[in-house]
Amino acid sequence: MWRWKCCQRPSSWYRKRYDNLRHESLRASVETSPLAIYAINPAGIVTLWNSAAERLFGIKCSEILGSSLPWVTGAGGDAIRDLREKILAGNSVHDIQVAWKRGGRTPREISMSAAPLRGSGDTIVGILITCTDITDIKATSQALEVQLHFMRELLEVIPNPIFYRGAGGRYIGFNRAWEEFFGVRREDWIGKTPGDKYGGGNAARFEIAEAEVLLSGKTAAAEEVIVDAAGVDRHIVKQISRFTSPNGTPAGIIGVLTDITAFKQAEEALRASEGRFQALTESAMDIVSVLDRDGRILYQSPSVRHLLGFEPQDMIGLNQFDMVHSNDAERLRAAFHELVENGTLDKPVEFRVRAQNGEWRNLEAIGKNCLDIPAVGGIIVNMRDVTDRRVIEERIQHLAFHDALTGLPNRLLIQDRISQAISRSQRTGQKFAVMFIDIDNFKNINDTLGHDAGDDLLRGVAERLTESVRAHDTIARQGGDEFIVLLDEIEGHGVATRVAQKILDALRAPFKVAELVQHVSGSIGLALYPDDGRDAATLLKNADTAMFHGKDLGKNTYQFFTPQMNIAVKRRATMESNLRAAVKQGDFSLVYQPQIDLNTGEIVALEALVRWLSEESGTMMPSEFIPLAEETGLISELGRWVLLESCRQNKAWQDMGLPPRRIAVNLSARQLMDKGFIDSVARILAETGLDPRYLELEITESQVMRQGEGSVMLLNQIADMGIHIAVDDFGTGYSSLSYLKRLPIGTLKIDQSFIRDMTVDPNDTAIVVAIINMAKSLDLQIVAEGIETAGQLALLRAQGCGVGQGFCFSVPLSAKDIEPMLAKHSVFADMQRA
Repeated sequence: MWRWKCCQRPSSWYRKRYDNLRHESLRASVETSPLAIYAINPAGIVTLWNSAAERLFGIKCSEILGSSLPWVTGAGGDAIRDLREKILAGNSVHDIQVAWKRGGRTPREISMSAAPLRGSGDTIVGILITCTDITDIKATSQALEVQLHFMRELLEVIPNPIFYRGAGGRYIGFNRAWEEFFGVRREDWIGKTPGDKYGGGNAARFEIAEAEVLLSGKTAAAEEVIVDAAGVDRHIVKQISRFTSPNGTPAGIIGVLTDITAFKQAEEALRASEGRFQALTESAMDIVSVLDRDGRILYQSPSVRHLLGFEPQDMIGLNQFDMVHSNDAERLRAAFHELVENGTLDKPVEFRVRAQNGEWRNLEAIGKNCLDIPAVGGIIVNMRDVTDRRVIEERIQHLAFHDALTGLPNRLLIQDRISQAISRSQRTGQKFAVMFIDIDNFKNINDTLGHDAGDDLLRGVAERLTESVRAHDTIARQGGDEFIVLLDEIEGHGVATRVAQKILDALRAPFKVAELVQHVSGSIGLALYPDDGRDAATLLKNADTAMFHGKDLGKNTYQFFTPQMNIAVKRRATMESNLRAAVKQGDFSLVYQPQIDLNTGEIVALEALVRWLSEESGTMMPSEFIPLAEETGLISELGRWVLLESCRQNKAWQDMGLPPRRIAVNLSARQLMDKGFIDSVARILAETGLDPRYLELEITESQVMRQGEGSVMLLNQIADMGIHIAVDDFGTGYSSLSYLKRLPIGTLKIDQSFIRDMTVDPNDTAIVVAIINMAKSLDLQIVAEGIETAGQLALLRAQGCGVGQGFCFSVPLSAKDIEPMLAKHSVFADMQRA
């Protein structure tokens, strides 16, 4: 009945009821909406304010209804009023963002949308506004934007090329490194697939791999070769992983490319280096070993086969130190420890290793610690065989302190031995002696027979000296024909005297040199420590001084040093200096002694004799300075002057109309050894204009006996020039008739020592007679030197001697003083008047 009754109500009631219900329903929807909703009339008065608006703005509905909005003031108010007018004109606006702050509250960001409210007849009766607090949303959005920006920048600075592809396989993004690597723009690749870029075959390979990653979610990596922007093949490692959407479904692929071209090149270089190392070690002459830290052999190069005789594989596992000489093992271990600790050796270490044949070889090693290098894992040692070098070094060391000709210690070593003897003597109080030995007449042998013969003689002298001293004494060669003997630990002069005499006796025995028997002697000077010097230099100088003093006394003797000897040494040094100046300045003159035909008294020749016109000593005879000139080598220059002046003077006499006669000039052995001597004689003859037949060159008998084949040829050349050759001082040497026969000799001059006593000594008479008879048999002219008495003259005439010279006829005269004698036919008349 109620329902019916209700249904029987008038329709106006129902319409009113419906309008009320609709109005309540709308109010309930507005009130419960999470959006802040309010309405204003055209005048801006709030007519609606829901609960969400109260919460958003913090203003109660009861406070705001019928009032204007409190924030519609100032510039912002003007903007709201302009907006209101726009809406009242029938327009709607959406998402207008404004800032709202009230009291001390934190500002809020609000998004507003507004639409006009229409009444009956579509009249605009107000404005409906919805507001949303977007402060937190905006903050979250900004934070997300910052994070996204950071991620984008992070990707941009990553040096590896990176790409993204969606689940469909199309590229959706790249980083800057990708663009630079491939030289492309992103827009040219976005939306493309690998097939678009690489072609079907490669694309299929990419799709298979990426499909597996999309399904499994695992990361995959593979090496590939791709072409970079420069068109160069690059080796890369591509790593791909999948990324998912927020709901966890696979969304695509992220790929990272790593350029390993440099690594590949390094890897290839390493392989090449390993190949070269293997080739080098297998072909190297040096031994290359790899050892562990205990010295066990991990690797051995094949060169050990020809250097030590071992097979490389047989040495693996052996300890290097077990093969080293016991005297070198400790030093080698110390060096190896340094190598292990420091990585390298400061300097090479030398040691001896026994080869398979038992021979000890000297090796020199350097090394490098490569224990921390996985490819090596050991200590590399390079060992070079220096056995031959060691022998050479020892030889060089020996040569540095020993004489190359005799093998004796040299000057450096003897000085060191003397210094050691001084130190020893200072500790023990014992003396020692230094002997300075000079071989007499060695220069003549060396100059006449040649240097090879001289060297043989020196070696023979060295042997005899060695046999004459004690084992602990030292013999040294000072140089030339000078030797030094150190007599160590002696008590005084007695021991030194006995040894000196023993040496002289040993030297007197004949030597066989160049197939000839030669006789020499020695002059010995002795200085004792500490009496005659307290250092090596002083002892050697004083022994040398004593030796020269012995030579001045006649050679073949020994002399102990005395302080007075220094006076003589200084005098000799002064004389040598003056002689050099005299040769340079020409402070010499010639005198001439005639050679007389003993039958007629006619002057047949003259001998030129040199005199030194010394300011200090006056006129000096040849015996006083010629030996010194021989020793110092000044004799060659002096001899040339004598020869030139003699030839010039002889030609001047001839130009004066005097009868032509030969001029005899003495030659030294050094002049004969001069390779330019023949040319010098030829120039002098050409310069002076003297006919060669009026020149006679005199050489001593000892020079004749020592002539080698070269000198024989030289004398023959002289004879071929027409120059006469005479042998002076005949009878004082060791003659050989074969040599007299071979040489182009025209005259023998009997030494005056035989003429002097021939009238009182039958032996001298017999010698003179024998020489005269021998000369006649060889068709040689005889000249007797030193005739001083009528008895000597008579005896020589009786024996058939043809020519003589001496004080019996005339003393040597200057060129001017002898001219009157040269003009006479015979000198016998003057002798009879005298």
